[in-house]
This record gives sequence, structure tokens and C-alpha cells, in this order.
Amino acid sequence: MKRFQPSHGAMRALTLSLAMGLSLPLTLPLTAHAEESAGAQQYNIPAGPLNTVLTQFSSASGVLIAGDLQLAAGRQSPGLQGSYDAEEGLTRILSGTGLSATRQPDGSFALSGADSNASNTLDPVTVSVSQRSAQDTLDYDFTDITRLQPQDSKDLFKNEASVSVGGSIPVNEKIYVRGVEETAMLVTVDGARQNNKVFHHNATTLIDPSLFKSVSASAGVAAADDGPGALGGALKFETVDVADLLAPGDDLGGFLHGRYASNGDALTTAGSLFGRSNGFEALGYVKKVDGDNYEDGNGDEVNFTEPALLSGLAKLAYENDDMGRIELSHEQVNDDSQRPYRANFSGLTAGRPVPDSRNYDLTRKNSVLGYSRLTGSGLWNPEVTVANNETELKTTENPLAAPTTTVVYTGITESTSATAKNTFHTGFVDITAGLDYYDDSAVFKYAGDPDLEESAENTGAFVQFRQTLFQRLDLSYGLRYDQQDFIGTDESSHEDEGASSNVFAEFHFNEHFAINGGYADVWGGTALAENFILNGAWVYGDMMPVKAHNHTVGFKANWNGFFASANQFETGIRDARVPTWGGGPDLYSDFDIDGFDATVGYRASLGRFAVTYADIESEKDDEVASSYDGNYFTVPLGEQIALNGELYWPNSQWALGLNAEIALENDALEAEGLGEKQESYTVVDVYVDYSPIDALSLRLSVDNINDEEYTDRASYGQEFPTVETLLEPGRSINMDVRYNF
Repeated sequence: MKRFQPSHGAMRALTLSLAMGLSLPLTLPLTAHAEESAGAQQYNIPAGPLNTVLTQFSSASGVLIAGDLQLAAGRQSPGLQGSYDAEEGLTRILSGTGLSATRQPDGSFALSGADSNASNTLDPVTVSVSQRSAQDTLDYDFTDITRLQPQDSKDLFKNEASVSVGGSIPVNEKIYVRGVEETAMLVTVDGARQNNKVFHHNATTLIDPSLFKSVSASAGVAAADDGPGALGGALKFETVDVADLLAPGDDLGGFLHGRYASNGDALTTAGSLFGRSNGFEALGYVKKVDGDNYEDGNGDEVNFTEPALLSGLAKLAYENDDMGRIELSHEQVNDDSQRPYRANFSGLTAGRPVPDSRNYDLTRKNSVLGYSRLTGSGLWNPEVTVANNETELKTTENPLAAPTTTVVYTGITESTSATAKNTFHTGFVDITAGLDYYDDSAVFKYAGDPDLEESAENTGAFVQFRQTLFQRLDLSYGLRYDQQDFIGTDESSHEDEGASSNVFAEFHFNEHFAINGGYADVWGGTALAENFILNGAWVYGDMMPVKAHNHTVGFKANWNGFFASANQFETGIRDARVPTWGGGPDLYSDFDIDGFDATVGYRASLGRFAVTYADIESEKDDEVASSYDGNYFTVPLGEQIALNGELYWPNSQWALGLNAEIALENDALEAEGLGEKQESYTVVDVYVDYSPIDALSLRLSVDNINDEEYTDRASYGQEFPTVETLLEPGRSINMDVRYNF
């Protein structure tokens, strides 16, 4: 595999771009306003949830908006900046939402769908620079997530061939974005840094996607203001707000959701209450999943796979136009049950004897206090976030040599983080600058022994520029500088510092075709070891900071409902820390991940269909990486294809959907004599949606309708003859019922 190395030319280009961004605003007027037309009014409404934007527009204009206001729930709007009359302004606010507004004889406007199936036929959201980074390679909003109705991480990303999720149940699922494991990315939930690397046999970030209103990823090339340590990019989750769930004019609401899955007799119950009054908001949500072991495609029971998920979200907020928004949230997800002794595979046919199972009690907590005043214009748009994230894993077992003895191991990772930044909208370039901080720790506890701990404290400064030149060229470029203090289990201290840079550009030839490319150098400091391998006898030498180089090039095209895109990408991670309990804390390796992905599809008023393809190769120290030696960085993936589509029945509330995942045979390890080939498989899911009334939605689905017997391509151990892998669930017939009130 040819490695991508940072070039002096790329750095010169970045330096020139930074100079342009800093100097040109000084030579041009900061703002420019067109003459207001007759009857027009000046608006400055930032992008955001459509119902929030409509409420602000109605308040500012005095215009009454009527009709089926529930249509606005869950949609995003580009906001409104500039001088418009009421009809023009409303048209711009509704742009891209699939909704329209018709003026009534009394001067009000009635909100309605563009057609009877408008809620199902939205084009992909094109988000303005103020909402998202130009580098985002994946961007799901609340409408996308609601349509997917994901039960776990695997469901959330099943339409993306370039995003793989290994594992068969939430407690062992790991996410790989373009071949890079989530631990080698910057992962945030509501802006809170996640430090969840506890044990390589369980999930890294235990999530409940039912809680999310948006998910975005900047694969490879992440912005400086995303945060520190984005070696393979950034993965950002945002939980729902009251404004995402309530229609304009409504102050109180809620929903009840139930689901039954025939495979394993799994029962899901969930509910939420939310409301707002005089700028105050409150939201509460809880979900519980119970059931039995599932059966694989052969009809055999897969032991220790019973669902045991409990999750919840609580939010309080206050917002007004002058002060901005302050929000306090707490999210918690727990999975507590008997699992295979090594939770990411069924067992070994060799090696030391161990019990068949042990109890895994895995809990992730996330608390965030945030303040923001985002106006979409002007020089004062502050954001402040203070957060605490903790993941605790407690394993309980009865050793074979002493079956009456109970042994408990506990691993706790924690991250206290803070970010303060401001966005300066100059009229020529948007500049986001600020400071961030984290204090990460990894602790291992065993009764009778001293606690073992590694920790890292990091302070960073950053600036990111975003601008559009000549109405065709979108630019995003930035720098950050980090200083880190690392402390080992022997209480030795190690200090280091480094700089990171990024640049991304997209050139639009016309409204139908654009090309893009990006490059990033990333300094990541010293990563903490996983808790369950910490060793009090380790002697720390000179610790080397991990670094990464990323590049991507691609294109996007659309015409008459058809759309296509393709990207070539490469991530090189250098001096990646790979400690072992017996080998020591200062072992290092190099990883190279490169690949190609593409998407083609078509959307129309009666439906949509898309095919995504990805071919990803991974190496560790110039050899094909396996799922063992690529741990926490990558996994062998090869070629994968994902298909998805929906058909909307005309003039009705019915919709039919299909998802398919195809993994082609991968013999990369076999060809090098490093393992067995990964077998091909095809899995097809189908569903039908029906809404007899606005408040009630039903979904009947069949997962793995072809009853395929398979192990997910990203799951552990397929290349090793001594590993008994975890087979995925076979066919399951499911029924979902959701009632909104």
C-alpha cells in the first residue's frame, strides 16, 4: 500500500489560505445590505429546527402561520437573513423542507406538504456553513433518523457502505468510519468529549440512537474547532431538543413507543414528555428493552445475547432572543446481563480454559452544561460547553478453578472537558476561534489490589475559517495547537505539545456538479491505554505522541432527481500506541487505511433509491491488519455494498422500504498467509409504514428476510480458525407502534 505523506506544497497552500482569510476581510466592508424592497422587513433568524425558525419568523413579522403544524416537527430550516416581504421570507424558510405555505384571505399562511407524501420525499438537507463543517462526509438530521427508526448503531448506519458496525448486540458494537475505529476519531455527544475505551471485548461508545436528532462525521479531514485528537476525523452525535418534537404553537407533548421483535421475543417500551413555556424547556425520555437470546440464520440459539438495554435523557433549557440559550442535559445508557466470557465472540477452541460467560454491567453517562448565542451574523456568537463523560464496566465471574468464588473487575474511564469559542461573521469569512480543555482518566479496580490509573490533561487553542468565494468555491481551513501532560501508572509525568492543520475546498462548476478535496495533519498526544490491561509494574520510557495524515478527493453530481458522488481517501496514523499488559506501555505501530467509496441514486415524489459502495484496505506496519492486531484502530473490511429505497403509495399514508447489505468475499489476509478469508453474505430487510391518523404511526418490518447465516464483516475473529464468532440474528418479524400526543 502506498502511504500518503504530508507535503510541503499542502502546507504552503494552507498558509496561503490562512493569509487570505486573515487579510482580505480587512480590505473589504464587514457587511453589505441590499436596498429593502417595498413592504420588506429585515430578518436575522439563524438556521435550526423548522418549528423554532417558524416561531421566530411569526413573532418578528406578526404573520399568523396555521395549517397542520405537526408537519414542521423534526425538520431543519436554513433560517432567514436579509430583507424580505412575508411571502418571500416564508418561501426561503421552507426551502428544502418539502413543505409549502399558502396565503389565506385573512392574511395568514397555511402550512402544508408539497404533496400528500411530502414528509417522506425530502431531498438530502443542504446545510449552510453556519450549521456544519464543510468537511462533513455524513450528515443525518432528525428526519433521516426518524425514517430509519434505528434500534442500535448497526441500524443507524446500515445505509452507508463506508460505515461499518461490528458486533451483534449493543454491548459489543464498534463503529468504523471509512475503516477507522471510533476510538481513533474524536467522538462527541452534545459537544462532550467521549473517553470510553475500557475493554477491547465490549462496545467503545454504548449509545441509544433513539435519543439522537443528528449524527455527522468528518471522516479523515476534521475542522480545528471540532476538538483535539481527531486522528481519523470526527464523529458527532446530538440528542433531541424540545423544539425538534413540538410543532409551532404547541407547548406540551409526548409520545409512547412500543416494539416487538419475534427473534428473541424482544420487547421495547419507550416514552417521553416535553414542554416549553416563556422560554423555558423541559424534556424527559426513558427506554427499556427486554427479551431472550436470539437465533442465528441456522435457527440455532446464540447464548448470552438477550437484550438488556436501559437508556434515558433529561434536559432543561432556557432561551430568549437577547440572552441566547442555556441548556443542561444528562444522558445515560446501560446494558447489564450475562454475556459470552469475551463479549465480542462466542468462544475459543484453544487457549486457557475460561467460563462460558460472565456478567457485563456497562454504563455510559454524559452530562453537559452549554450556553450559546448563535445569531448567524455579527461578531458576537459565543458558545461555551462544560461536560463530564464517564463509562464504567463491571465484569463479574466465577473462575473454573474456584467456582464458588466471585471475582469482580471494574474499569472506569472519565473525561471532564470544556470549550469556549466565538464565531465572527465578517461578511467575507466566518472565523471560529477559541480554547478547549480535557482531563481524561482510565482507572482499573480489583478488590485487594491498589487502583491503577493513567491520565492525560490537554489544553488547546484553535481557529477555523469558513468562506465562499466567487459564489462557487467553498473553503474551510484552520489550525490548532495542543499541550498535553500525561501520567502513567507509575506516576511518571510526560509532557508534549504539537500543532494540527486542515484545509478543505469544494468547487461548484454549476448547480449540478462539484469537486472537492481536503488534507489534514493531526497531532494527538499520548492516548490512554485500555483499563483492563493496565499494569502497576509498567516502566514508562519516552512516550511518543501519535500523529496522523489524511487526505480525500471526490466529486458530487445531481440532475433531474439523479445523484452521484465518489471519494478516494487515505489515513496514515504514525506512532500509534499499542501497549500490552506483559509487553509494556510504550509499544507503537503505524496504521495505513485507504479506500474508495461511491454513491448513485434517484429521488422523486413517489420514492427514492440509492446504492453505496466502499472498498477499504487496512495495514499495520506494512502488513494486512487483522481484527486482532488492528484493535482500536481498524479492521479488515474489503468490498461492501449497501442498497436502500422507499416507495410512497400515491394519495395515501403508506410507504414500502427496503435495505440490503452485501459483503463481498475478502481474501486479503489469506493471500498474505495471515489468516482465513472472510466469507461473502447478503442480508435483506423490508418494511411497510402506515399512519392511519396523524398521531399514530405503525411499522411492520422483517429483518434478514432471507435468513442469512453470517458474521458481520466488522466483527472480531472471522480470519482465525480457533475463534467461534458471534453469528448475527436470523429472520425477525417486528412490529413498531408510536403514538404522539
